[in-house]
Amino acid sequence: MPKTKTRKKGTERGSAGQTRVSQSAAPLSRDTAKSGQTAAQRTSMPSGPTPMSLVMAAMVTLGCWGMAISFMLFSADPNRYLFGGMAVLMGLMWAVSFGLRLRKLLQQR
Repeated sequence: MPKTKTRKKGTERGSAGQTRVSQSAAPLSRDTAKSGQTAAQRTSMPSGPTPMSLVMAAMVTLGCWGMAISFMLFSADPNRYLFGGMAVLMGLMWAVSFGLRLRKLLQQR
C-alpha cells in the first residue's frame, strides 16, 4: 500500500490551467496614477546611512572592544589572547564601518 496520496491533475489550487495576475499588471490606484510614481519609488529607502544605523554600529563597536578587554584581562582561559585578538579584529572592522558611516552622514548634511 503506497504511503503517499496520488493527486488528480487539474483539481489542485494553482494548477497550470489557472491564470494568475502578476502584480505589475494590477491596476494603479488614483494616487499613483496622478503622481506617476511606481511602487518602487514610493517605498524607496534612503541610500545613505541613517542615524539609527550609526548608533547600532557604535554600540557593536563598543561591545566588541569591551569583549576584547574582558577576554584579555579578566579571563582565565589559556586561549584568552586568541579570543581577545579576534574580538579586537571585530572591533577594528566595526570601528572602520562606523567611521565610514559617520563620514558619509556628515557629508550629506
